[in-house]
Amino acid sequence: MSEFYVGYLPQAPPGLARSVRRIVLGLVAASVLTALVLVFWLARFPASVFEFQQYRDFEGTLREHPYPNLAVAPAMPGYLLVAPGKHGATELVAGFDGRAVRLKGSLIYRDGARMLELVPHSLQASGNSPIPAPHAIDLGMTTLSGEIVDSKCYLGVMNPGNGKVHRDCAVRCISGGIPPAFVVKDADGVSGTLLLSGSDGLPIGRAVLDFVAEPVVVSGRLSRSGGTLILEADPGSIRRVNK
Repeated sequence: MSEFYVGYLPQAPPGLARSVRRIVLGLVAASVLTALVLVFWLARFPASVFEFQQYRDFEGTLREHPYPNLAVAPAMPGYLLVAPGKHGATELVAGFDGRAVRLKGSLIYRDGARMLELVPHSLQASGNSPIPAPHAIDLGMTTLSGEIVDSKCYLGVMNPGNGKVHRDCAVRCISGGIPPAFVVKDADGVSGTLLLSGSDGLPIGRAVLDFVAEPVVVSGRLSRSGGTLILEADPGSIRRVNK
């Protein structure tokens, strides 16, 4: 005869109780296994950081081109400069090109690339001697595959800061003057981040919006300036990768 449980009885029949225990233990084991799979198999977020509202003092030489940046030592990567929110820092730094300055900012960094979210009105001349402009090393013409991202989110403000899930945000950031970057991978799968400018060395801005967050191929002239890789490209050289 099949066992069944009557709600007002203090205990379920022994056979039914054993079946329920097995089912519950199975569900608990399945839940633990699922959690372990999610922890160890899914891709982890990159080690990127945004020191939100943690303001530090910085000194160096300001350069406006191709994008605002603060040089702190010869032949070493400096700090890209951006404004709060989805805005570039071009207006905030106007008139300080080549001058020694001090400023306040929040640090953003990832894989050795650094950026500062500049505190508005904190920029002022320091009176120190400017750091000599770095000599740009021409690495020649090249064609690279990768993804165009907005540098602020990619370096640490958002996680993830790339891919289709981030496309709308990246478009708004680049439209607001955030420097676009080109993320590439070498044969070993190691990522590298290049600044992307126009073929004239000036900001490329809105000309890349249709290609953001998609696999693309870009042809242009690669150079190294102060430890930063810059790819100067004509927007017409950008093409989607056929899948």
